[in-house]
Amino acid sequence: MEFQTFGIVGYGHFGKFLADSLSDYGKVLVTDVDAGKLESASNGVRAVLIDEVVTADVVILAVPFTALREVLDDIRDSLPGDTVVMDVISTKAHASYLLESVLSEHPHLLATHPLFGPPSMQRIGAGDRLVVTYERGRRAAEFRGFLEARLGLEIVEVSPREHDEAMAYMQSLPFFIARALVRLDLPFRDELTIPSYRKLAEIAAIEEEHTVDMFDTSQVSNPYAEDARRHFLEVLGGLQREIEEHAARGPALALPDLDDVATPRRAPSPAKDPSPKI
Repeated sequence: MEFQTFGIVGYGHFGKFLADSLSDYGKVLVTDVDAGKLESASNGVRAVLIDEVVTADVVILAVPFTALREVLDDIRDSLPGDTVVMDVISTKAHASYLLESVLSEHPHLLATHPLFGPPSMQRIGAGDRLVVTYERGRRAAEFRGFLEARLGLEIVEVSPREHDEAMAYMQSLPFFIARALVRLDLPFRDELTIPSYRKLAEIAAIEEEHTVDMFDTSQVSNPYAEDARRHFLEVLGGLQREIEEHAARGPALALPDLDDVATPRRAPSPAKDPSPKI
């Protein structure tokens, strides 16, 4: 269980989160196609080229799903035989397949989805859950043990399909709803908010932190996300029909035209006496 160097491909929100969390346990080498992101690397985190990243004891792929195939192709022929390759893509059916097939000759693989991360937290904490959907090789098993023993992670084992079916409703659908809330232009959003809406607004605030790539990963690369969205829209349609039926059965109300309703006005404040007080 000797893991002293950690390589991270992708230094976005989650890559930086991982780098900061792992810097307490060894050297962290990071790389990104956007060199500008690497300028903030510090505190034991060193920006290097990808050729050096792959020499680490563990290489963690923290890239969007759309970039995964290209990264796997780039590192395939330069990986040392004892290096563990781990992905953290949040959808697993397609990602696990790519990891297994492109690196078919590599002996140590770990397909995972961390159920934690920014912006709600700054570092990995004991008790955080890591989903493992595929594991190959002795070193991969040892690194999994390292994550449990040293970082205190709780490991959850499910198949890629089981993972994505669940995440379609627990991740893809909430992100879909949150993005819709972000796009609503609500008047008096802050002044008139109530606790129930505030909970929805918290999800929307997290969604505002997501890049387009992160959103697309949850919606496009999960093969069950479209069914979840369609199911949700069908439920909304059913609720709308119920409301219309209830309104039709209720007593007719003679409501005034809203244009005829006077807007309430505040009573004028008493005029202040401009003369100085003695």
